[in-house]
Amino acid sequence: MIFSFEVLELNLRAALGVFSRAHPDGEVRELPGLELICSGVRFSTFNAVLLTDPADSEEELGARVRRARDYFGERGLPWSLWLCQSWLGRNLRRRARKVLEAAGLRLLVRMPAMVAERLRPPSRPLPELAFRKVEDETTRRAFAEIMTATFEVPSAIARQIYGAEATWRDGFTGWVGYLEGMAVTTAATRVAAGVVGLYAVGTLPAFRGQGCAEAAVRHALQQAQTTSGIETSVLQSTPAGLRLYERLGYRAVTDYEVYVSY
Repeated sequence: MIFSFEVLELNLRAALGVFSRAHPDGEVRELPGLELICSGVRFSTFNAVLLTDPADSEEELGARVRRARDYFGERGLPWSLWLCQSWLGRNLRRRARKVLEAAGLRLLVRMPAMVAERLRPPSRPLPELAFRKVEDETTRRAFAEIMTATFEVPSAIARQIYGAEATWRDGFTGWVGYLEGMAVTTAATRVAAGVVGLYAVGTLPAFRGQGCAEAAVRHALQQAQTTSGIETSVLQSTPAGLRLYERLGYRAVTDYEVYVSY
């Protein structure tokens, strides 16, 4: 089945847009060839720039990035470029990093963007976790703490983002998995563009390798799919999560490179 990378892009933009709308200083700004998603929080991941149509030359890509740099520079905020490789012409893909480094960006991570029409059955027994939806101060705090442990988001920033009640009122649905009463794993979903987007999958270091993340993924997707009637799910995988997602039946559609300002 051929799957359009643009569906992944639209779902990602919807998910990142949640953070901008949850904070009084946030906004989403459309510029030629760009969408700027500003949360107003001083952490680059939550101030994101995405392309919205193809770029074929170094000059064109450089001009777009400079517009984004000026926007966030005026606000004194760090920012990130979530660069989907499918927007770039074949020759530009090899030269894009040079253009972006010249504009003051450094490569943070490469992530395959993946899709699954349905998940494969579990290949091993999974831990019996109790799941709680993120909808009160306790679950928001637990979610933020696991994000800090998993993705090295400073705790103050994680509390600003995931501890905000407004984050969870805009179609972004989170779950915390508890093992013997302790919060150990998370997953979140955002339904948009006709698919379920999977985000913020994390597990405390001491509980990794036991199937907690897989249990969280399956629970979060089942809940989203039951509510929306949509079975197809998408994600951007970190290197640490790639084996899990391949085992679950996800396949790569395109690749992302995430660059951050410095």
